[in-house]
Amino acid sequence: MTRGRLIVLEGIDGSGTTTQTERLVEYLRQQGHTAVSTREPSAGPIGHLLREVLLGQHRMPGGVSVDGRTMALLFAADRIDHLQREIEPLLAAETDVVSDRYLMSSLVYQAEEADREWVALLARGVRPPDLTILLDIPVELAAQRRLLAGRPEERYDADSYLGRVADNYRRLARADASVVILDGSASRNEVTAAAVAAVRARFAFPATP
Repeated sequence: MTRGRLIVLEGIDGSGTTTQTERLVEYLRQQGHTAVSTREPSAGPIGHLLREVLLGQHRMPGGVSVDGRTMALLFAADRIDHLQREIEPLLAAETDVVSDRYLMSSLVYQAEEADREWVALLARGVRPPDLTILLDIPVELAAQRRLLAGRPEERYDADSYLGRVADNYRRLARADASVVILDGSASRNEVTAAAVAAVRARFAFPATP
């Protein structure tokens, strides 16, 4: 039985994952494939709660932020729900799914505020992507992009935190031959061209005329 492909865009906030996710979906459709975009945190109930927490809501007594272990559990639960509610049914229906973040994001973000081995244990057994594309970008440039876009500040937006997250991304990507690392600081069109080339190479799609 033919199944769809799960393609994931990863990178720190401001790296361009959302833009490139939509552009890859457009490319896949141009190639005659049924394709949809999705994201994590997901559009499901747990994902909705996570987005509220990321914006500073649902604080603990005294205004303290939600504990990092709780965040790791919420992200893990959202991923399972995301898979069952959306991703797996689409893949089974021969639809390609392009996700703005997925499994690797937990291993680089939540591992900075909870025990790294425990976070990895929560990820054990989760369906791996067919292709992961990491958009690597300097933290300072990502911050400039978020500012220009007028995005509200979220839980993980501090440069010091994102610097560690970016290092984690690079470390994991270099240890995994299935991950393609791209220069996220290039222009949008240049990044799109490189991402399309990575998809063509991985799935043996013909070159676009």
